[in-house]
Amino acid sequence: MRTRVLGGWPRQERTLVPIIPLLAMLAAPSALAQASGQGAQLFTQRCATCHSVGEGDRIGPDLHGVLERRDEAWLTRFIKSPGALIDAGDPVAGELLAKFNGVRMPDQSLSDAERASLFAFFRECTQKGKGGCKPSPAEKMGTDATPEEIARGRRLFDGTEPLTHGGAACIGCHDVRGLGIAGGGTLGPNLTFAFARMGEKGMRPALAKLEGPMMGALYAKAPLVEEEQYALKAYLADASRDGSRPRADRDFFYLGVVGLVAALGFIGVVFTTPSERGHS
Repeated sequence: MRTRVLGGWPRQERTLVPIIPLLAMLAAPSALAQASGQGAQLFTQRCATCHSVGEGDRIGPDLHGVLERRDEAWLTRFIKSPGALIDAGDPVAGELLAKFNGVRMPDQSLSDAERASLFAFFRECTQKGKGGCKPSPAEKMGTDATPEEIARGRRLFDGTEPLTHGGAACIGCHDVRGLGIAGGGTLGPNLTFAFARMGEKGMRPALAKLEGPMMGALYAKAPLVEEEQYALKAYLADASRDGSRPRADRDFFYLGVVGLVAALGFIGVVFTTPSERGHS
């Protein structure tokens, strides 16, 4: 038989119950930060083409402070099906359609958890103030890159454009199909299909951390900035689109041709008589 004490709770339970809300309060900041981070990634992948957060209107409106301007329930309905609200005669949806030149936002099939993380990101941006919550460019999907971003990634890879912090170009240790005449290095793995193997989820942290015995030492004091991480990811994503295998003997073939031409030229010089050289 359990003994009750003052207040109606056993002594053990009275001491344990207050700990539960305390733990919830301690866990809340980290949970909110995690949700906001997921929302930032989702925004970059799904929304940043048409919207900014604090940098002005684009194809669609600037979403800084959107949860202060709009009711959350209305925003949820609009995200799910903007066209349905427009066709139903919703005045706010109609006003947005007119303001942005009749461009209709496509329906977004987000889960409840995804939508909650997006809203957490918007709230954090509002707290930080306008311009204080720019999503990381590295979070953008590599497959969404522009031709200019892909071209920059290739230049960074082959070293024709130096890295911001002076790190070594990837070509010194790695190769990618179609890179130069002689190709790249062979100290590290061929990266032609790196994006296909690792996917967006694996490639993003790999470029951010650059771990491993060799890369860790090379880039410890020269990490890639976020724009460089994205450009390289874009280049590798583009290289992975061609599924045919690169030629394993490519480097040796071209190096052999160049070596043969150089050798023949040298032989020609050595075996030319002085009189023949004088007539030339």
